[in-house]
Amino acid sequence: MIHDASTFRVDVDFDADLCVVGSGAGGAMAAAVAAEAGLRVVVLEAGPFVAPEYMSQREDWMIPQLLVDAGAQATTDLAVKVHQGRGVGGSTLHNLNLCKPAPPAIRALWRRERGLEHLPEERWAALYQRVERELTVSDVAPERWNRHNLLLRDGAQARGWRWSGMRHNRSGCVGSGFCELGCAYDAKNNAAKVLMPRLVAAGGAVFSWCRAERLSVEGNRVVGVDAVALDPATQTAISRVRVRATHVCVSASATRTPALLRRSDIPAPPGSTGDTLRIHPAVIAAGDFDEPVHAWRGIPQTVECTEFLDLERAHANPSAPPPRGTRSWIVNAFAHPVGTAVTLPGIGRQHREAMQRYPNLAVLTSVLHDLTAGSVRPAGDGVKIRYAPSADDRAELAFGLARCADLLFAAGARRVWIPTAAPLELTRPDQTAALESLPLTPGSIDVTAVHPMGTVPMGDDPAVAAVDSRGRHHHVAGLSVADGSLFPTSIGGPPQLTIYALGLHVGEAIVADAR
Repeated sequence: MIHDASTFRVDVDFDADLCVVGSGAGGAMAAAVAAEAGLRVVVLEAGPFVAPEYMSQREDWMIPQLLVDAGAQATTDLAVKVHQGRGVGGSTLHNLNLCKPAPPAIRALWRRERGLEHLPEERWAALYQRVERELTVSDVAPERWNRHNLLLRDGAQARGWRWSGMRHNRSGCVGSGFCELGCAYDAKNNAAKVLMPRLVAAGGAVFSWCRAERLSVEGNRVVGVDAVALDPATQTAISRVRVRATHVCVSASATRTPALLRRSDIPAPPGSTGDTLRIHPAVIAAGDFDEPVHAWRGIPQTVECTEFLDLERAHANPSAPPPRGTRSWIVNAFAHPVGTAVTLPGIGRQHREAMQRYPNLAVLTSVLHDLTAGSVRPAGDGVKIRYAPSADDRAELAFGLARCADLLFAAGARRVWIPTAAPLELTRPDQTAALESLPLTPGSIDVTAVHPMGTVPMGDDPAVAAVDSRGRHHHVAGLSVADGSLFPTSIGGPPQLTIYALGLHVGEAIVADAR
């Protein structure tokens, strides 16, 4: 059953074989696997349960429902917006369904640097194959690519740059274009649609509006989770929820997982919990076209440009900075009206005139495979995120921004807007090269991240890593991690498929331990 903990008016206690904190891709997969193996499973989710029939397709309602801090979460210096999902299903509720494995060059890098004896290449292949089958991952047919994505294709073809179509986990999609606000048509084959029913059918229990506060540890073994039921209106605690469990799997995201481990005083080697945050920072360029684009119509992000994403070359020489133009992944990005309004330049009449061009805008984003290590710390009921891109990462971001502008002009844009503090308007293709010299200092340009990862990186050496390559904590028995925290580095592409795969991997390890 899925229970609304906000209805609890008295303190409650539960017993379980496994308590999973977080119901996103990793947590939902681990929970479903364990429940189907016969374990008594309880899942705690700090956000709401939002069924498709309540997904209104309105920004003012759905963003506060589906995003942490109503979409306002940011780094401590406010320089980077860090968007994360919440709710039963986590970020799989609002993401755009992109499915790509972590690149082979990244998996090889992880094995070289972290060991990962339980994740040889054949294991990765089996995990990805199973996850793709269970989520019904498939190519998006070219006839379903909307004009927005076709412009990216056209620009890449005009420049002779490498591009391809994308694979998604969606079935029965009507092409409404509201994916970021949840799917009212229940076409996303996500954690809420695919895994939660399996968990419940196997006897598992899910508690929404239930925030884990602290892990309970006796000696060197975890024995449960102390949580609180939340008032949906105020987000304040209204009662205590305690789960006594033989195993605990923390899958609360790459920000909340390390914060919970630190708040619980879980022992770990220095630097192994919360000190290696990667976020895939991204910058955008908006092209204004003569003919309407109607970017909000149809399936988002069906085409990618990978001309400047060569991760094997980027990591070929560990002692030298990566060559420029090897860590930039370019895809379409688009905001609904409110999101666009806060990004476009100008005030008053100037801003109104810019918004009147909304139907004619196409937006590209360059997403960085970042090397910068940020940090996450618990702060009250939430987290504190610090992240300041290195000079090499800022330079690669500027390079990717320039390439976005190149693609827009190549596709036929009459002008290109760059959302810097003093907005830039480019009217000629020969102006794009100057973007490579932008310093991108904090606050100088809109930077957004939607892929936090890497804050509890797995590794087989307990002197270096907090968890091993099965997600098991090296230093506290019965404790596992199953989310993007496990990534030893960023991956240069959409992470959800790899998080699902690790959830499956960790879930099976938990089952093996319980037998």
